[in-house]
Amino acid sequence: MLKDAEIRNALVQHLNTRYPRPARVMQELHVHNGNAIADVVAFYKQMHCYEIKGETDSIQRILKQAEVFSHSFPKLTLVLTSKHVRWALRNLPEYWGIMVALDKGDRVVFRYERKASNNPDFVTDKALMMLWRQELLDVSEKMGIALKKSGNRNDFAKTLGSTVNKNDALAQIQSSILNRTSAFLRQT
Repeated sequence: MLKDAEIRNALVQHLNTRYPRPARVMQELHVHNGNAIADVVAFYKQMHCYEIKGETDSIQRILKQAEVFSHSFPKLTLVLTSKHVRWALRNLPEYWGIMVALDKGDRVVFRYERKASNNPDFVTDKALMMLWRQELLDVSEKMGIALKKSGNRNDFAKTLGSTVNKNDALAQIQSSILNRTSAFLRQT
């Protein structure tokens, strides 16, 4: 019986050995002001969120999570066991990929049930809420957009979201998160 942790470890290894290899694979990335936590995010040209549901997890919970994740990531894939495939195919938006984790005894292998496609529900200001306050200020400075320093993260994200296009926002989000994790890795 495959559980979240086994699937997660195998998925990270799988992503790191694929071509093209992501610049980084992160686990537990807080999304939309902490309203959800993405299990695994692979950083390619664009971020790809992987949400994991093990054999014993409640699959219906993904519906609420899917809304938050769909606003925040350009590509999304649900990684699950064969027990939940039929339900996922019926209930998840068509642009969500579905990847099945299979227990092969000594290892976990993955099979694509449906490839992820471009997410039409992306919302720039909600995606920008992955960034910390200072990161949002740094992005505004790089983009030449004036923000009131007394504002809060939500104000900053709304202003930036209404000003920058999706691709520029995604590039800035990805760059900020990668810089954040690089700085953290240097400190440890």
